[in-house]
Amino acid sequence: MTTYHYERFSHTVKRRVPCLICGRKVSRQRTFSQTDSPFNKNADGTRKTIPEIRQSLYAEGHAWDPIATCAHCEETS
Repeated sequence: MTTYHYERFSHTVKRRVPCLICGRKVSRQRTFSQTDSPFNKNADGTRKTIPEIRQSLYAEGHAWDPIATCAHCEETS
């Protein structure tokens, strides 16, 4: 059995958003990642290039809209 290892690309996004309940600022972080594999394809079926992978990661990060509650409000709920 053969194991293949593909190069992984990641992009971390940090956001400060208001708590849904009290309005305090809450920090949230998320890491988006993709690999440079033959299974990572564009909508037209062609394999993504490294610049295309990075562009899609930045687009995912830009579109991410976290919804959060602060720790204090989570405890009282």
